[in-house]
Amino acid sequence: MHFLIGVAVAVGAGLASWAAVNLRTRWIAVAAVPFLLVVAAGAVFGLPLYPVSDVFVAAFSLLAGVLLGRVMPPRFQPFLILLVVLSALDVAQNLAFAGSSPAPSAAPDSHFIWVNVRFQLASGHFNIGFADLVLIAAAAENLRRRKSSLALSLLPGVIGISLGEALLSTLQANPPPLVAAIAASLVLFLTAGYVLTELAVSQTS
Repeated sequence: MHFLIGVAVAVGAGLASWAAVNLRTRWIAVAAVPFLLVVAAGAVFGLPLYPVSDVFVAAFSLLAGVLLGRVMPPRFQPFLILLVVLSALDVAQNLAFAGSSPAPSAAPDSHFIWVNVRFQLASGHFNIGFADLVLIAAAAENLRRRKSSLALSLLPGVIGISLGEALLSTLQANPPPLVAAIAASLVLFLTAGYVLTELAVSQTS
């Protein structure tokens, strides 16, 4: 179930770029502002509005992702460089803030719910950060602008989440800190998904 939700989230985030294809960039930016304000206020003041918070976080993330995909050059290398830099930062922050995970039944933190989209499951929860959603949507927009097909534009997110879930499922209890930091870095797996998608694009060109 965890894996299926992850794939569904990746597909949904990737489809955002195609849903917004006829919307002008400035209107997307205008639409993102109120969601950003609500998310920022919720994170600062710890507003206990979960699961309603998921709607605001997801909406802002998808709008911001489409914007990022439009402001970046529609080429492979610039977006890859961005992903590589963010991957390194993601691993570094996972190492810096590593700690014990909360119990599966633990209530979501009223501050951190505003930087994540969280689905409660019987065995725990599925959690994805807003930055990961932004990058999935941005990767899809990058590929769409490069005239890739719908299926290919969805691949970076689907491959990235699939690789991340596969690695997490193989980890034993209390892995080394670096291994745990890498496994928790979805941006790193999205980068791999983006590179693998580029290979598929080159094969279909």
